[in-house]
This record gives sequence, C-alpha cells and structure tokens, in this order.
Amino acid sequence: MRSEMAVFVLFLAGSAILRAAPREETTRAEEPRYDLATEISLLGTITEVREVPANSSLSGIHLIVKSPAQVFDVHLGPAKFIQQFEIRFAKGDEVRVTGSKVKTASGVHVVLAREVRRESETLSCRRAKGEPNWE
Repeated sequence: MRSEMAVFVLFLAGSAILRAAPREETTRAEEPRYDLATEISLLGTITEVREVPANSSLSGIHLIVKSPAQVFDVHLGPAKFIQQFEIRFAKGDEVRVTGSKVKTASGVHVVLAREVRRESETLSCRRAKGEPNWE
C-alpha cells in the first residue's frame, strides 16, 4: 500500500510539473496562421530589421517595410531558420514581399512572409499554401 501511495504522489508531482512547464504548442496556437485569402504582394523599402526574442509571440526575424501607402511588419520566420541562408536584409533595401496579412491576438496587423525578393535573390519562407519551411 505504501509503495502504491508513493507512485501516486510521484505521478501527481510529475503531472503538476508538466502542466506548469511552458509549451511551444500553446505559443503556436496563439499565433496567427497563414491565410491564403489574405495574401498580398507589396513593394517597399526596409526601414528596420529586428529579431523578436524566442519567448515572444511571432518570435524570429521581422522586417519593417515602408511602401508608398503604409508601413508593414513582415515576419520572416525563426532566426535560426533565416540565418541558414546567405541572404541578409538591411535598412534601405528594396524588397518585394508576398505574404498573408493577418491580425495578432493583440490586434496588431503583421504580414507572414511566404517569399521575399531583393534584386535577384529570393528567400522562400513558406510553401505555396503557407506551410512554414522550417517545420
């Protein structure tokens, strides 16, 4: 009886630890998903390149792109994925972005990039239907 009670207590403790640990699935579920119905193409100039920390929503590399009409926050993907490629973006670069303009849980619009072109270089972040290339 005593060993059964010890196993039960260990089971409860393990369950509590698993529930308390942050899960990547939860973060991803809160992030907006690529939507082909909201796909746009924009041409603009990069005003900022920034990396959002891994523990934040839509973490990874973002480009702030100014088009003639407005400014867009363009999410490329996880930093480790983007850094595998030789293409580097910088302030002042002119880019053509194809991506899904979506709203985050906090109500901010962001473009989830499928493809980013700069001169003759192309970075393919997602497949044709929007599935991330890093998964």
